[in-house]
Amino acid sequence: MKLLNCTEHTVFNSALVVLAWLFFAPALADENEGLEEVIVTAQKVEQNAQDVPISVSVIAGSFIEEAGANNISDLNGMTPNVIFQSMAFVPNSANISTRGIGFFDTDPFADQKTQVLIDGIPHARITGLGHDQIDIERIEVLRGPQGTLFGRNSLAGTVNIITRDAGSDAGVTARVALGEYGLGKFVLSADSGQMMNDSVRARLTISQRQYDGHVTNAFNGNQLGSQDSNSLRLKIGHSLTNVETTLTYYQVDEEMYGIPKSNLVQDPLGRLDGDVHLIDLDVDGFNNSKEAGLTLLSDIDLEAGTISIAANSHDSDFLLYTDLDGRAGTYPPAPGRNPNLRVNIGFDIDHSQESLEIRFHEAYSDRWEYVVGVFAFWEKSLRLFYQNIGPPFSATLEFEDSVLTTIAKQDTDSFAAFAQTDFHVNERISLVAGARLTNDTKSANVGNYGLPPPAPQRPPIILENTTTWDQPTWKLGAKYESSDSLMWYVTVSTGYKAGGFTSRATVAENVGPYDAEYVRNHEAGVKANLFGNQVRLSGAVFTADYEELVGWVRRTNSTGRGTEPIHENLGDVSFSGLELDSTWLITSSLNLDFSIGMLGAAWEDFTVDLNNDGIATDNSHLDIFMAPKVTAYGAISYSTELGRNTVEYSLDARFQSRYNTSGESNEEIYYRPTTTLFNGSITFVWGTNGSISLFGRNLSDKSAPRINQRTSIFPVAIYEPPRTLGLELRLSY
Repeated sequence: MKLLNCTEHTVFNSALVVLAWLFFAPALADENEGLEEVIVTAQKVEQNAQDVPISVSVIAGSFIEEAGANNISDLNGMTPNVIFQSMAFVPNSANISTRGIGFFDTDPFADQKTQVLIDGIPHARITGLGHDQIDIERIEVLRGPQGTLFGRNSLAGTVNIITRDAGSDAGVTARVALGEYGLGKFVLSADSGQMMNDSVRARLTISQRQYDGHVTNAFNGNQLGSQDSNSLRLKIGHSLTNVETTLTYYQVDEEMYGIPKSNLVQDPLGRLDGDVHLIDLDVDGFNNSKEAGLTLLSDIDLEAGTISIAANSHDSDFLLYTDLDGRAGTYPPAPGRNPNLRVNIGFDIDHSQESLEIRFHEAYSDRWEYVVGVFAFWEKSLRLFYQNIGPPFSATLEFEDSVLTTIAKQDTDSFAAFAQTDFHVNERISLVAGARLTNDTKSANVGNYGLPPPAPQRPPIILENTTTWDQPTWKLGAKYESSDSLMWYVTVSTGYKAGGFTSRATVAENVGPYDAEYVRNHEAGVKANLFGNQVRLSGAVFTADYEELVGWVRRTNSTGRGTEPIHENLGDVSFSGLELDSTWLITSSLNLDFSIGMLGAAWEDFTVDLNNDGIATDNSHLDIFMAPKVTAYGAISYSTELGRNTVEYSLDARFQSRYNTSGESNEEIYYRPTTTLFNGSITFVWGTNGSISLFGRNLSDKSAPRINQRTSIFPVAIYEPPRTLGLELRLSY
């Protein structure tokens, strides 16, 4: 399998030079205390990341703030073999690919392939994952299946967003940011300090961000992609002699005017007018979403170990209306039987979920460390689909005149029992074994009622189906600590994602169900602290085999005039690759971070009816989507004293080689070209109470497509935001 072209060879050779520098130039490092320990919860308990036999990257919350990042897509390119992107038509949803396994479907019936957790609680839908994230302590990115400890939907990996706990000291911190394109942001955090005989502490964080958008609608002069985002998080911690409890309430309200996408029929790549951020649409659209929830986390220390409880209740409402054809003014005819039909769609998704996990962790034995637990998850999803195809079926193109055509409901009940243990053979060698049994039951009800006259009339299509999937997942491995600063590991792990249904289907046979997905991953890795803890290194090589991978295919819809994307098992895929994360404290003032991921991906079996002609064909020549062969990240930070104050400089580069963003075609229009983006900041810090930062994103003003995807008929492109400069003031008391 050919992995690298000439551009990628250049990156790979550069990586080798950096590695050689890391290993053979320790003499440059002056005497300092070394790198700080990085704590993760990748195995459900707090551990040093260097002791965990998993390929895991950690992004510090302080870095996220200094870089001017707002949401998960701003972190794209920071971790090897992982892509964080927004969606083409749903900007505040998240499209995540881990080791070549991507997922970008807002269908509320569809489960993710990379599980996303917030404070250890699963966020079941990708809608809302693109919301602003506030008060982040760190983000842990676990690559490879995490089927034993994290279970359902951790097929490709797991992302755990950890928020800041309440501090022990009272204080207030305010952050105010202003930037180009009308960017304005205000964040206020307040800690109560210890109260009630030092048993209670609280932290309240509120955030408000406005953004005018960087895409102009030349048809009417409006700015598209403008946002008004408001967030709140209240954390209350309570301590007793042997019990630590945290109660968190969170809320997000976000409104977006206009969906900044290309013109589809007229200009699918958005380049004909010479400006990728200038488009013509007769319907701007909108995207309004709300979510709120309550989380309870409690640890009870006993003589035998610790009982942990994690409970959550979460509700969200997601309303979107968008111009699907993307035509305005004098437009060329569209493909199909109705070349002049304007098509606009809207959907309203209501989602509620409850989850409960109870686990026991034993860590006091000289030989055994184990965790056992049970997990329960309940979910209700409702999707209302609206369609507006213009005169004569509606009076105007506005959402108020659209027609409700589909009502889809799904109830999900999921239960699991799991256990994992580390057996210490001696002081250097440990064995790892774990297993999980998951039961998923989904009940779907899809009713499709069609358009009013004069559209062709037909009887309503109503389907009800209940299906259950049972799947064991397991993990086996070993780790060897050849010294106190060097650890080697090998693991074999599996992952699982239940089958399901398609909510947007308008024909009964398109609803489903489709079968579950399964993966087996083989991995070998090393973790080291070198040169007196001046260099931290984590590396892994892996192979993975996915069975019954689910993706989009297009089938004839109820009108017979077009197609609709539905879920179907496509076939089997194999992956192989390597990952490297490293940090070097060159001097006490100079720090270097470097990572690289290399990935090979190929279909082993891809025999389906992909072009909707009723004939299954071999499609294994198609590239795996969202699977760049090379990803690389480099960041350098430097600080210097200026009197009693400090000036900090940081610069990072994020490289991703060319990759397919659709998976349905190898046409060039569906590829994101090889791209390197640069970001940086300069921060002036006075004392411990304040700082002011100048930050810049996409400093080279690269006009690279962020998303190239296909709709029902047309391709659509979304480009990276242009160079954006901003200024942030931080004050603490």
